[in-house]
Amino acid sequence: MSYIRLSKLRISNFRSFKNAQTFDFPVSNYGKPVSIIGYNNSGKTNMINAILYGIGEKFVNSKSFELLDLHNLDLENQIEIKTRIEASPYGENQFGPQTIAGEYTIKTEMIENEIKSSVSKSFFGANKHYNIFYINFHNIKDEIAIKKSSWGTLTSFLSKHIKKLIDSDPIINARRENFIQNITEQTHNILNETSLSGFIENIRLNYINNLRNNNCYIEFGVPNYDDIFLQMLFKIGLNGNNEKLLPINQLGDGYISMFVMAVIQSIAESNIEDKCLFLFEEPESFLHENHQEYFYKMVLCQLAENGHQVIYTTHSDKMIDIFDTKSIIRLEFDEDDKKTVVKYNNLDEFSPTHTPIISIENFNSFIKSVEPNINKILFSRKILLVEGPNDLLTYNFIVEKKAYDVTGNINYSKAFLNFKNISIAVHHGKATAFLVADLCKHFGINFYLINDWDLDNNNKEEIYFFETLDQFHESDIYRNSNGQTRNPTEKGILTTNWKLINSSIENQIHFNHKNLEEVIGYDSNDKNSLAIWNILMAKNEFETNIFPESLADFLEID
Repeated sequence: MSYIRLSKLRISNFRSFKNAQTFDFPVSNYGKPVSIIGYNNSGKTNMINAILYGIGEKFVNSKSFELLDLHNLDLENQIEIKTRIEASPYGENQFGPQTIAGEYTIKTEMIENEIKSSVSKSFFGANKHYNIFYINFHNIKDEIAIKKSSWGTLTSFLSKHIKKLIDSDPIINARRENFIQNITEQTHNILNETSLSGFIENIRLNYINNLRNNNCYIEFGVPNYDDIFLQMLFKIGLNGNNEKLLPINQLGDGYISMFVMAVIQSIAESNIEDKCLFLFEEPESFLHENHQEYFYKMVLCQLAENGHQVIYTTHSDKMIDIFDTKSIIRLEFDEDDKKTVVKYNNLDEFSPTHTPIISIENFNSFIKSVEPNINKILFSRKILLVEGPNDLLTYNFIVEKKAYDVTGNINYSKAFLNFKNISIAVHHGKATAFLVADLCKHFGINFYLINDWDLDNNNKEEIYFFETLDQFHESDIYRNSNGQTRNPTEKGILTTNWKLINSSIENQIHFNHKNLEEVIGYDSNDKNSLAIWNILMAKNEFETNIFPESLADFLEID
């Protein structure tokens, strides 16, 4: 049984990375795939390349790196990539067990005015003893190419795996001599006394003359036995048609992605004892949203649950789980210092600050059922959290109008939030808003909360002054309303509102009094979204009672 796992990575001065950024990966029994996320140009591909160098999958020699690989193209920024690998031994010699396990340092330095790279300790081909699979889904057709390159090397994950199966299969090797004899006889019988055989003989005679009568033999036949399988093609018969087969590389990228998915599943199923390392770049490429989620649940998660390490980059909110917090690495590009920084990589347990009304597992299922876009939080620079669908409708409308009032550009106003990388998400109730707010805090994402006040008395400003819940519960505001003792329902609403205030970021919470519908002038209780839309369309201005200045500042509308 072979086993390999990347446990730690540190990158300095490599492409978009400047100051040392350290990444910790979950322990082997975590059982979840690790996603590397971030918006465009945040450094995801650079991180994958650093991993490939750091596990020996990309060969390092003295000229592996050039000026373009140094951060900011500055010779003062010499590269250093460090990795820590856990692995099983693959053999033993006079020095003891042989294994790829250990710590590795790849670095560059200026020697005689040249950038020279080195690695210590040496990988020395150790990674060939382990199952490491790297697939770049942007180049999906290259990943199913089986033939050798012009240099005689195998480049795709599929060709490498097929070669490994051939080399390790005693049955294939046992049939070598019989195959060579049969194929030689069959080829001779087919070509004998044909125009093609005459053509080949003429080539031989002319070649002898060109070589100054140096006699030679020319054979026109099949490739060497070991290479035959690397010259073959996968052919597909669609809709059960096995008579008209198409080479897989002539199908669309979506079909090819599905095929690669099947190959990955088959590799995993055939490696029951071995524990592999899978590295994927944007596997959602060419997949419809529904298949993205299928790929995540049925391939990535299944691989991880079976003990394989899976590390992948993605732009898709369908291919992550916001509640699997240990499995998420979030990168950002610091626009001021022009460098990639680790925004989130935390192996601690996620612990809500308030006791949730339901378990995290149940809330996970609930929120994804009613708000399937909840994972978009992780791909956003800022999040506006609103209470329900009508709030989502209203604030999308207001933001678009406010942006248009500032710019006068209708298309820009429609894309304003996209341009700013700000999302609006629905938390579906105050009781669950705490968990969503805590998730934002846990991931270090800036957020703004909007909720209904749900009481007739608008005394929310007075609540801000109570530092503890006990102090608030002793106050007259909590106990009485207009000289009358509050009922338990009102006290519960006030307690929840106080907790929301204390769960929020300072000056980044707003309550609509008594609720959204009352603020915009909709006097029915039916929550009719079309009727609310008509009211919004009829309004020329939206005052601070629904869109406060703090919200405009948060959304960067100026």
